[in-house]
Amino acid sequence: MLTGDDLAKLKIKRAIFHDVPNRPKIIETKVVLADLETKIDASKAKILYDRITQVLGSKQAYSMQFSAAPATKVPDEVRAFTRNEHTSEQFVAMSRELAQYLFAQHTGATSPGLLCVMEVTVGPKRGLVLLKLERQAGAEIKFTGEEGERVFDFDVLENLILTDKTRLFKSALFLRTGPGDDDFDSGGCDSQGPGTSEDVARFWLTYLGCKLAEEPRISTRKWFDASLAFANEQIGDAVAKNTFYEHIHSELKSNRKNVSPGQFIEDCLPANLRAPYKQFLKEHNVSLHAFSKDISEIKTRLRRKALHTSHGISVTVPEDEERLVKVNAEQIVVHDQLVSIDHK
Repeated sequence: MLTGDDLAKLKIKRAIFHDVPNRPKIIETKVVLADLETKIDASKAKILYDRITQVLGSKQAYSMQFSAAPATKVPDEVRAFTRNEHTSEQFVAMSRELAQYLFAQHTGATSPGLLCVMEVTVGPKRGLVLLKLERQAGAEIKFTGEEGERVFDFDVLENLILTDKTRLFKSALFLRTGPGDDDFDSGGCDSQGPGTSEDVARFWLTYLGCKLAEEPRISTRKWFDASLAFANEQIGDAVAKNTFYEHIHSELKSNRKNVSPGQFIEDCLPANLRAPYKQFLKEHNVSLHAFSKDISEIKTRLRRKALHTSHGISVTVPEDEERLVKVNAEQIVVHDQLVSIDHK
């Protein structure tokens, strides 16, 4: 799993840009491939570094891993390139292949954009970053040089990626951690907004030859279990604990397709609980990154049974805690602690 420390230590060694259009059915298009890597100085590297860390360190980022049967050869290219040192010519050749694979995945409805491929390091570890930059129609793209020496004009990059005319569309970082084919820490992000994981699974992960690192049902259960354990072990105030429970249940029973623990912390937790909760999740191997919600393993634990009396009294109890409520012929006995009273 990629960490904040990994992103903080990331260094950009090389970068190259290719223009990847969409593929309308009635018009023939082709990729505009650069022949040479783009030269970047410290200030230009800082622009790219800021964008990489901004998106891959965001609450919408997710962990991923290579698929067992990928739809493209992107995993093969990533594995081969990160095993050893390579020349600039080899880097360019590899990046051109990645651009062609992306173009093959495009349809008429797919947004065109620049594919940026970067060779990076994190300490002694080698890695690759892929960014797809979406642009509006008419945005200026400049490649200079004759055929065989074509290179992207970086001078327009700042205007492309730091204005509203172009946004970071999709991103991925592969960081090799060992000699094996699957010895990678990998992460991705899709900045399109809600529905991220589902959209990514349909296109970006297919192109990358990856899948989410953990099944959604497992991620959901782990977050739920860790959150309940945190409440039971570290929230002493009964009212605060009940409020925390309600936020957890509301998040899991909402219509939102994804859960972002990082966003949940900002939206639902008081300031005094945020740092302890983050640390608790970390200790229980629960990422703050967003994941697709799947409550199939905890569905019964989220259900609540409502008991209604002849005088209009209602008692609501979680189905897995029915033992706390004893129903007799003429009375209902609740064996639990009162934490709050709502007047409606």
